[in-house]
Amino acid sequence: MTQNISHYDESVYNEPYIVKDGCLYEQVPVKDQLVDVKLADFVPVLKAEVTHDDGVEQKKLFRVAATHKTGLVMLEQTVSADEMQTMRWLLQRWGQYGAVVPKQNVLAKICHAIMQTKLEVRNETVYAQTGWRKINGEWVFLMPRADSDYTVELQGKLNSYHFIQPCDKESLFYLAAMLDNSFAPQSVLLPLLSVTFLSPLNHFLKTAGCQPKFVTALIGKTGSRKSTLAALFLSFFGRFTASDLPMSFHDTANSILSNVYYLKDVLTCIDDFHPSGMFHEQEMRTIAQNISRYYGDRIGRARLNTKAELQASRPPTGNAIITAEYAPEISVSGSARYFNIELNENDIVLKELSEYQRLAEQNVLSGMMMCYVDWVKQEYLTDEFELKKSLSEMFLRYRSEFISKLSAANIKFHNRTPDMLSHLKIGFAFLLVFLQTHEQITEPEVSRYEKVFDEILLKSCANNAEIIDIENPTTRFCEKLKSLLDSGRCYVELRGAEYVPTQKGYLGLENEDCYYLLADAAHSEVRKLCAEQGEHFSVSKNQLIKQLAEDDILIKCGGRNTTTVRSNGGKMISVAVLDKAKMEQRMSGDLCPLTTEVG
Repeated sequence: MTQNISHYDESVYNEPYIVKDGCLYEQVPVKDQLVDVKLADFVPVLKAEVTHDDGVEQKKLFRVAATHKTGLVMLEQTVSADEMQTMRWLLQRWGQYGAVVPKQNVLAKICHAIMQTKLEVRNETVYAQTGWRKINGEWVFLMPRADSDYTVELQGKLNSYHFIQPCDKESLFYLAAMLDNSFAPQSVLLPLLSVTFLSPLNHFLKTAGCQPKFVTALIGKTGSRKSTLAALFLSFFGRFTASDLPMSFHDTANSILSNVYYLKDVLTCIDDFHPSGMFHEQEMRTIAQNISRYYGDRIGRARLNTKAELQASRPPTGNAIITAEYAPEISVSGSARYFNIELNENDIVLKELSEYQRLAEQNVLSGMMMCYVDWVKQEYLTDEFELKKSLSEMFLRYRSEFISKLSAANIKFHNRTPDMLSHLKIGFAFLLVFLQTHEQITEPEVSRYEKVFDEILLKSCANNAEIIDIENPTTRFCEKLKSLLDSGRCYVELRGAEYVPTQKGYLGLENEDCYYLLADAAHSEVRKLCAEQGEHFSVSKNQLIKQLAEDDILIKCGGRNTTTVRSNGGKMISVAVLDKAKMEQRMSGDLCPLTTEVG
């Protein structure tokens, strides 16, 4: 409440409401005359009707001001349409000053009186989502910004996203300097720069049919300053530090999905994937898996409202970095959705990093992004169709080039990998053209940086292929099975040997070339070992057998994945026959590429 005195005269409302002695009255006809009936000890008026636009839905909000009969000006309140219908917010927001006369329908009448305000009522639109939007025929990049004609409001930690003012041309020198080994190696800086400057292109890549579908993972030990580095790159879109990143793996998957929808065409971070207790670690793995699906498929969860009506989904609309102490151990397809950047303990040069943190604090980095966004608008958005066509052609060309380069280098790759590399190359190419246009780098330097960037991407893919192989259920099963047999915890009998009664840990038979495994027993023992080691082997027995067959490790018999053989005791047993040589080849990593065909 404030102590400023403000009075409204009788003409503030349309009939049948009036102001009398600083209170709200209704004029009620009684026996051919009007009787003034008191409704409340305050005078509420409508100040603004607000349209809350989140990119999917538009909701109405109302800004209501009031003056108590004592002259006390009550705090202006923003009320939803549902709250206006019930008016139960009066006591909750205004306390004792919001008390009303206890009569039937008085709350509905007060609501009606507010809507009958004669004073000038503003019509406002508040946007709840950042990024590109075409408003009145003009492309606008929405961000919270004090001097903007458009109001953008983000909630919670997301309110650290903001633009202040564009930087001057001279400050772009610092951006160009990041292309070399400044405060971190090029293998770290260039991919982070590419995903950062790719983000404002997301809207047009989506409309061109080639939306980015990956997550960048910044991986390093505790103390490597990965969160600090992530915060610095997020500061191209606001002001962040390592302690106030937008999201973390301690948040729920639902809250993360909700937040990333509102961060359209910008970069965000989910911080702090780290080893912990077994249950907590598995919870984090589930979140990592969900994040890979959210961004890898660009779909939101289907939801129902209270009336059991299907609501519009809200998929991720920007790009994301996760920070992690190690690559999340999730499924093969999940791992393939991550682009991993390894940060070693001594990679960061603290003195130079401090200089860029100072620039972030002074909003110079966000000023660089403002210049970049304005440049994209001026250079490309005069012809939106041509931009979409150009992006589509760049995507297909870079994708084809990377398929050829990966195959020529004999690097194993998932069918998602060329798409990922193509998007990163697009972001980097736009950054280089931006800097060249602003006379910060020369054409020969553009060619040199492109060559270095391609080498970094190919090397990263080679490293990431190893992670994907490790996550493959076939590889994990072979390694765990070998560990069980080598340790003596489980055993197999030589086929045709003298009969000995089976003991605990019996998994089947073997000969020089093959294992004849009891599938249920082998699968169960591998799962137990994984659980004891704090890992999670979620593949079912039938899925495992199918995967072993697809990877050509399981030998089919008569078209079936299992066959029946006689045990050393003469009993017929159902077994899965595995090729020992191919198991060894799988564990050694001596494999052909995962795929050389990309659909």
